[in-house]
Amino acid sequence: MSEQTTEDTATEPALRTLADKVNWLIDRARPAGRGAYTNAELAALIERTTGEKVSYTTVWKLRNGQAANPQMKLIAALARTFGVPPGFFFDDSGEHQAGLLHEQVELLALVRHARVSSIQLRMILELSPEAREAVIDLIVALTARDEAPCHRPAP
Repeated sequence: MSEQTTEDTATEPALRTLADKVNWLIDRARPAGRGAYTNAELAALIERTTGEKVSYTTVWKLRNGQAANPQMKLIAALARTFGVPPGFFFDDSGEHQAGLLHEQVELLALVRHARVSSIQLRMILELSPEAREAVIDLIVALTARDEAPCHRPAP
């Protein structure tokens, strides 16, 4: 994944503004096979993830650059929702940092797609390396099965 991510980030546009960064995260943090989050869906996701109430209008303003200087609690809620450090929204990250964040955001999208809770993820991370590998193998097998076309005879 890291080689592909490095290649992808080389062709990514520069993330200069807060709106660029928010839109980049929204575009990449969605589960596979799902369209982009609407502003209302993102506001609900932020509230579910962090408990912080955010209006869809605020999300719209963030996405189009009208909220260039939001409160720190909103930045913290965005960071927690997308699994990035709050500094992401302020720093001009280098190419290496952008690659790492891209991997984190992809992983977050996969976890959300699989509907894995934070408690379940922590439990998996606490397993021995061998047990984690077995879980990963099981997930890969199940994902491949679910994505394969179903060829069942009609009843």
